[in-house]
Amino acid sequence: MKKSKKIIAIILSVIILFSGVIFAVKDKILYPSYEMTESIEFAQSLGRGWNLGNTFDACEKHSTEKAGLETETMWGNPETTKELFAFVKECGFDSIRIPITWAQHLGDAPDYTIDKAWLDRVQTVVDWALALDMKVIINVHHDDAFWLITDNAHKESSKEILTRVWSQIAERFKDYDNNLVFETMNEPRVEFAEDEWQGNPESREVVNYLNFAALETIRNSGGNNKERFVLIPTYAASGLPENVEALALPEDSRVIVSVHYYFGTAHQSEFKDAEKEWDISEKAELYKIFRTMHNCYIQKGYGVVKSEFGWTDRENIENLSTNARYYVELAEKLGFSCMVWDNGESFGLIDRTTLSEKYPEYIEAINNKEEAK
Repeated sequence: MKKSKKIIAIILSVIILFSGVIFAVKDKILYPSYEMTESIEFAQSLGRGWNLGNTFDACEKHSTEKAGLETETMWGNPETTKELFAFVKECGFDSIRIPITWAQHLGDAPDYTIDKAWLDRVQTVVDWALALDMKVIINVHHDDAFWLITDNAHKESSKEILTRVWSQIAERFKDYDNNLVFETMNEPRVEFAEDEWQGNPESREVVNYLNFAALETIRNSGGNNKERFVLIPTYAASGLPENVEALALPEDSRVIVSVHYYFGTAHQSEFKDAEKEWDISEKAELYKIFRTMHNCYIQKGYGVVKSEFGWTDRENIENLSTNARYYVELAEKLGFSCMVWDNGESFGLIDRTTLSEKYPEYIEAINNKEEAK
């Protein structure tokens, strides 16, 4: 009897040992090791971030009219306050992305001078976030609805304005430290084209051309901009494999890749709800997309920021929160950081008027607050 128990104990020990080996091998295959470059390390230091959406990016799309400071609130969100940023930090977020549309605040050619009052206002809110010891990203956002068109017919005119805009932004912020990050473009694409969100070889090459032009302008602008971390997007910031693989990566150790991926979604009119938690096939699909990004960027030494993600379903918040937690944790296992999109409305997480959490469970899932307790 004693001998039988001993044999059983040995067998169980062997099973446990080999189970551990199997799991270790599985993790090594699914989540391969990589060299920790300064690009990857800094991208990961952005942690779990929040987007100040539909605010400084608000505009009257396709208009030829100039606009003033009123655009900040024209899409329905209240004026930004430093108290809002303090609350965002209190909610557990580590970084803030401030999308900015410049088109209606530019003077005429050839200088395209940014309206001083607009640039001053941008600087004010940037300073508020930085004062909280948060990292901040600013970019060129909905200008694709005006002058930023990524086809050969508009390639040079887009470059001309993009480099003029970035030369002025870079000049204003050249003495800021690396807690301020620049993002060359948001979702550069050709609006209303049949392949607007999928892209084509021509448009992908134009995005590469514009990324390099903006980066060169930033690097040559003096101050700390030579060392600043800069995000560059794929075509339309798309996570589609053909766009991920087509992105040209400059020889610059402080470049980070910006990709948006609203998993289970196409555009707002087609957003799936969260009636159920993702099943194994959906998780496998998400892994496949993320693994392509990992192979194309992380394994080559470039950090990755999922600078926008999110869902509109608020009726199935428990399932949504479970899926969001899985999304963020998978991204981090593969070396990425994530920033949730909050437009104050359908994608909203925070009530900017009352400074309260609209959906605490969703925020906790994104920021992993429950595990931190």
